[in-house]
Amino acid sequence: LLDTGIAHIAKQETALVRRFVDGLMQIEGIELYGDVHAAQKLPIVALNIKGKSSGEVATTLWESHQICVRAGSHCAPLLHKHFGTVGRGIVRFSFCHFNTPAEIDTALAALEEIACSA
Repeated sequence: LLDTGIAHIAKQETALVRRFVDGLMQIEGIELYGDVHAAQKLPIVALNIKGKSSGEVATTLWESHQICVRAGSHCAPLLHKHFGTVGRGIVRFSFCHFNTPAEIDTALAALEEIACSA
């Protein structure tokens, strides 16, 4: 990490998140949470698909596409109260500099497929 450089890693992660968010904005039925357009943002994206529970989305992503995400309440009851997702939870994608643009595109295609089946 020190050889690669923290600034370089942050730039890579920001580019991946931007690609993901831009793609999500094109998929009907995606609900995004938080300030996805913040200049400085952790490489985490929280979302839901209308008509689907977070657990259902996570299970489909894994079983049909081998994409691992975290779903549920994430030990953050006040956050879920704020977003109105207490009973539904949220699907959380987390990225790092080891992820690739191709992986982002695969995730977007999988989410579009799930959203179309809602």
